[in-house]
Amino acid sequence: MNIRNDFPILKNNPDLIYLDSTATSQKPSHVIDGVKDYLESWYANIHRGSYDLSDTSEKLYERSKQVVANAIGSDNWREVIYTMNSTYALNLLTQSIWRTGLLKKGDKVLVSMVEHHANIVPWLILKEDYGIEVEYINILDDYSIDYEDFRSKLDDNVKIVSLTHVSNTTGQIFDLENANSLLNMRYGNDRPLFIVDASQSVPHFKIDVKSLWCDALFFTGHKIFADSGIWVLWWKEDFLKSLRPAFSWGGAIWHVSQWEFTHAAQLPDRFEPGTPNLSGAVSLLRAFEYIGSIWGYKKLEEIEADLTEYALAKFQNIDWVKLIGGIDAQKRVWVFTFSVEWIHSFDISDYMADNDICIRAWQHCAEPFLSSLDLVHTCRMSLHIYNTAEDIDRFFEVLEKAINELK
Repeated sequence: MNIRNDFPILKNNPDLIYLDSTATSQKPSHVIDGVKDYLESWYANIHRGSYDLSDTSEKLYERSKQVVANAIGSDNWREVIYTMNSTYALNLLTQSIWRTGLLKKGDKVLVSMVEHHANIVPWLILKEDYGIEVEYINILDDYSIDYEDFRSKLDDNVKIVSLTHVSNTTGQIFDLENANSLLNMRYGNDRPLFIVDASQSVPHFKIDVKSLWCDALFFTGHKIFADSGIWVLWWKEDFLKSLRPAFSWGGAIWHVSQWEFTHAAQLPDRFEPGTPNLSGAVSLLRAFEYIGSIWGYKKLEEIEADLTEYALAKFQNIDWVKLIGGIDAQKRVWVFTFSVEWIHSFDISDYMADNDICIRAWQHCAEPFLSSLDLVHTCRMSLHIYNTAEDIDRFFEVLEKAINELK
């Protein structure tokens, strides 16, 4: 099976080496054709339309959620909320938590130092507006969570723990079972809410919300072959029913008078105001279908393991390059952030671009973490199943040339 042939952009750009999949993945024909067919044959707004187009469109929308729920181990597709991006998803979550009274001034939210800004800034907004506290869990030298530091920060003021599953900068897979054990030992049944950022785990391996013991989880569709503008926010049903939505209009409202309104009772409608991203939902449905067509996550993980080990060996044998991430291939994914001390990341990225190689430069939405390492900017190359050992070889060949010419 030549997986590269499934991705038209690589056939249309035969010299392209795309190494920026952590930012967004390329799209297989199955997704592209699936969205095209939907827009040409079945597109219509959902909810309250009694005609065939609307009915079929709604069934596809719900089918998308059923597939997503199954993929993350949820038994109830109505626990799956679609949003437009991570910023909206986390602000919807945090503002709804505040409106419901689950946080008050002085309460504490714990996040790790390596979190993406999407899992930092919405909490800082609550800090700025309402006076909650945000505290950071340290990262060890091997880029894993410092669980001793985590344990020491679990006091009675901690109401929420929100952690990434996989770092978008180091590629490190965090041991969230250990995090759960610490929460259970410290708090028992009155433990804080546990929220997981799965944006970098869902594209790489199978997850299960039951095994993670989380109350909420979010990830993005565009990193796992779907279109942009479709993010998944999963919440436990009991948690969802207890929340007062921060935003509301359209189908999220049951009744409106001149002076008041009531939220819709049915899930997930009460958390999806306005017209949803219908074609995005179909693209996510087709994306998970595509994963199934190539033997599922098992195949993804096999390809990833081989490429990760190959790239790690290359990084350990190149001079002047500092890898920001662990070297144990069993505890990380195929995200490789690096720096060359005397060369700006933009210069390396530009040099790569001149050689048809796509990587990312700057801070990767992880500025607090990089600042803790006294780094202002870095480069990041990241792989996916359409990459090959030859792509990696070419990357290192050009990187060595860039170092020699730019130093």
